[in-house]
Amino acid sequence: MRLVIACVSTHEERFRKAMGAKQKAEAKRELAAKKRQLTQAERRIEELDRLFKRIYEDNANGKLSDSRFQMLSDDYEQEQEELREKLLQLNEEITQQEEQAENIDRFIGKVRKYLDLDELTPAILNDMVKAVYVHAPDKSSGHREQQIDISYDLVGILPVSLLYDLQNGETA
Repeated sequence: MRLVIACVSTHEERFRKAMGAKQKAEAKRELAAKKRQLTQAERRIEELDRLFKRIYEDNANGKLSDSRFQMLSDDYEQEQEELREKLLQLNEEITQQEEQAENIDRFIGKVRKYLDLDELTPAILNDMVKAVYVHAPDKSSGHREQQIDISYDLVGILPVSLLYDLQNGETA
């Protein structure tokens, strides 16, 4: 915990840049693809509205039988409902990805509160740590080794290599 606080507070701009690069590299393409899907789904919903109006008019004018109208309208309504659900899901995912940048700033703010950390208390743990993952012990080297991953609130698991790079003056 002290290493994380020291690295983040001392090298705040490099941490922000490294975390931003990590998130941007992974999420930028996903975000663009999701926004394209969102636009396509919105266009298709508008198109389905136009098609529904057209088949309604054709049915009212006698150009389309009632059974055919019912079949087409059911299909269009089902597709529209699926697209609306997809729109809601995509909007949620886009919002979450856009909030990730804000999370880095909030995490840095939390780190600033604990610059003079002398003792790790339950309150600090609850504020800073989201989860701790303890892996099975490994005795293959003759010594008992056990990997522990700490998932920090707002930023997740910070790779040890990122922290050492920050400490040594390198950027990820």
